[in-house]
Amino acid sequence: MKTSLKFRFMTVAMAIASVGFSSCGDDDEKEIELTANEKKIQAINESYVKDCITPVYKQLADATFELQSAIATLQSAKTDANVVNACNLWKSSRQYWEWSEAYLFGAADEYSIDPHIDTWPLDRTALQNLLDGAMTNVETQIANSDNLAGFHGLEYIIFREGQPRQATVITDNEMRYAVAVVADLVLNCCRLEAAWSGIANISSAKQTLLKASAFNGEADDFGERLSDKWDNRTTLSGLQQIIEGFITIVDEVGNGKIGTPYNGEDVNYIESPHAYNSIQDFEDNIQGVKFCYLGKTNAASAQSLSVSAYIREQDASTDQRIIAGLDNCISKIKAMPKPFVKNYTDAKVGEAVDALDELVQLLEYANNNLLEE
Repeated sequence: MKTSLKFRFMTVAMAIASVGFSSCGDDDEKEIELTANEKKIQAINESYVKDCITPVYKQLADATFELQSAIATLQSAKTDANVVNACNLWKSSRQYWEWSEAYLFGAADEYSIDPHIDTWPLDRTALQNLLDGAMTNVETQIANSDNLAGFHGLEYIIFREGQPRQATVITDNEMRYAVAVVADLVLNCCRLEAAWSGIANISSAKQTLLKASAFNGEADDFGERLSDKWDNRTTLSGLQQIIEGFITIVDEVGNGKIGTPYNGEDVNYIESPHAYNSIQDFEDNIQGVKFCYLGKTNAASAQSLSVSAYIREQDASTDQRIIAGLDNCISKIKAMPKPFVKNYTDAKVGEAVDALDELVQLLEYANNNLLEE
């Protein structure tokens, strides 16, 4: 996702950021007893980490390992079948990432992983200069550049006009670049998993990879921090941050990813244009929010410990309207003509933007009016 829009936080989120994922205070500070409502919110936050965040980050990291293996196979044997396999694995790993954009706070933000692996448009001039050169220190160049790395760098090598590229046209330098890009992608997705699950709770292979990279996130257990009460006062700020995560990505899909080209602000600002995966990206973003709102990845209805259940207790009508709004946004996005890169001015695109704006307003209302200490 583009950096300039991705970190658009509302007033509440800015206040939370000023506190950060802080510890519970000094050891000599008296522990404050949680109220019944705070305990309920804490249980929702814990469930959110366990049932939404950590499973998807694990699946994302696992999927990028498979993608890395497919790219290695393609490098050793440049066949059309191997390109197709790499493209399929790119799409499956991409879906986990798009789901995870419902919670870009924490590690994705603090470690700048989000802009590093998902900035677009790709810097085609810099990439061509790299490919035309001696390809020395390519790994370092990728690690230090957001415009050459991540999903969209790899997308450019293996896709063209929505189809897998012919294997024969992929150059050796392009393959060297792809190998370096996917290695960097795997590393950063493993960092996300470790940062939220705790490095001791990930596979030994992932631990080895992270330790070899001098990863310093051993103490940054974001899952524990979000589950616990923040700044030794309340668990409410954690729930506010969760909902703010929903608002941020819904707003960006509507006003950024879709709205920027639709309104003519920047017709090059189109995500996943070479794979023709834009509309799937948008749908997965909102589907990710729906899963998280309901309280579990792949959930079809609200879990007992979920944001939905909490909002329903405060105002059942608002909860119903949010769920209906999520479904409406997904329906409007699916109705947009494909590929988005060739149809971004269609009237159905505007309908999707309007639906997403309405959902933002509903979520903001819930965040500002229905959360209680």
